[in-house]
Amino acid sequence: MKAVRQSIAFSTIDKYLSQILLITTTAVMARILTPAETGLYMTANAVILLADNFRSFGVGIYIVQEKQLSRAMVQSAFTIMLTLSVVAGAAIYLGAGSIASFYASPDLKALLLVAALGFFTIPFSSPIMALLQREMAFRAVACINVAAALVAFVITITLGLAGLGPVSYVWGSLGASLVTVVLALVARPKFWIFRLSFARIGPLLSFGVVSSLITVSNMAYELLPRLAFGKFLGLDAVGLYSRAVTICQLPDRVVISALHPVILPAFAAQARAGDSLKKGYLHGLSLMTAVQWPALIMLSLLADPVVSILLGQQWGGVPPLVRIMALANMALAPAVLTFPVLVSAGRIKDALWSSVISLPPSFLIIIGAAFIGLDAVAASLLVVAPLQMFVVYPFIRRAIDLQWTELLRAARHSALLALGTALVPILVILGSPTGFDFDWIRTIVALVGGAAGWLATLVLVDHPVKSEVIEIWSFLSEKASISATARRVTSKTDSESSCGKAVRRASA
Repeated sequence: MKAVRQSIAFSTIDKYLSQILLITTTAVMARILTPAETGLYMTANAVILLADNFRSFGVGIYIVQEKQLSRAMVQSAFTIMLTLSVVAGAAIYLGAGSIASFYASPDLKALLLVAALGFFTIPFSSPIMALLQREMAFRAVACINVAAALVAFVITITLGLAGLGPVSYVWGSLGASLVTVVLALVARPKFWIFRLSFARIGPLLSFGVVSSLITVSNMAYELLPRLAFGKFLGLDAVGLYSRAVTICQLPDRVVISALHPVILPAFAAQARAGDSLKKGYLHGLSLMTAVQWPALIMLSLLADPVVSILLGQQWGGVPPLVRIMALANMALAPAVLTFPVLVSAGRIKDALWSSVISLPPSFLIIIGAAFIGLDAVAASLLVVAPLQMFVVYPFIRRAIDLQWTELLRAARHSALLALGTALVPILVILGSPTGFDFDWIRTIVALVGGAAGWLATLVLVDHPVKSEVIEIWSFLSEKASISATARRVTSKTDSESSCGKAVRRASA
């Protein structure tokens, strides 16, 4: 458990610093680019992400969870990654003109051509990053990711201010990819990885096909609506919808992003040790919902000031979408645990089946709502999100013998925390003459009141997050005490050394 907590601590530092840079980038670029220009980048990004998930082929996941990992297996993994990366990069490069013509946007071609270059660098960092995660070496992972995020931040903002437009984002991503390669090799200079080999290609292909189908289907569900909106609603609609999604993902970026890199390695380690996956699943769900649900409720209530601060005044169409989408995302709290626990339980095909069953109807519901408008798309998520969780539950239940009552018990105190958090902000909104769109003073009162409500409710209820907070506080206090003691000892030693020198000089 200590190793997991340390991994989470480093992952938290990694993700929080990276997210601060990303949010700052978003805030600055939202004031430089118009919604249509942002939509142009998000459309290109959707194409890139779909190709990237095909390229990854679940090889990194295989390296993390494999019980007996050999050199031949890692070399075969690199061979697959390199082959698929070259294919994906070449496909984007050759198809950039056709994609730009489909959207009647010549500028889209330049973004895709630059993005294609990144596919030729990724294979040289991905296996090493997977090995670092498998070894729970999240200090090294954090250093690499933060450095890459800093490079992306500097390049994107610099080029954006210079007037290069949406392609600034793509150059920033390419720079981050190159830095990741260099630093990964510095952290683990294992050049034997890059030897081409097909010795263990069979198990990798078997696992990779299923993993890729899961990943691509989930990414397609997330990205295809964006591509569809760009075609029949216009690029400005893509910009508004994408920025609403970005805002709604802030709680996930704050809570889940720090845990996500650790979850699969931790569950895989539990499975190898023969420990109960159900206990870890319920504990993880309880901890995540304790922070994620209150954060999403706060985001829904404070959508107007949050969007105004982060994006500026030209994004007035985003807050109504955020208010609905943030509430819908509450139903997806268990989603981040689904794939890791099924893979660790040896049921990766169940993860595929849950995606195959739930995602096509979800996609059709969203696309159908798009013919009404973006507000209808946001409202459709109130149906889609619970539908996906109901579909996946039987597979989780079969994997870890989970009961509905256990699930409800794990989440009930988190629901109380969410209600306690929402009380003061709701009162502020009810007392505001402008409703949701209120001034700085009311915003601060709502934020402070929400935080106080969360803490007050935490004191009153017996939630597992309370013990984690106490554990973290004890750990930090112990570290501070050790550091203070070390400083006193050092100071005393230096003082004694100075006195000794003075005595020797006097004797001389």
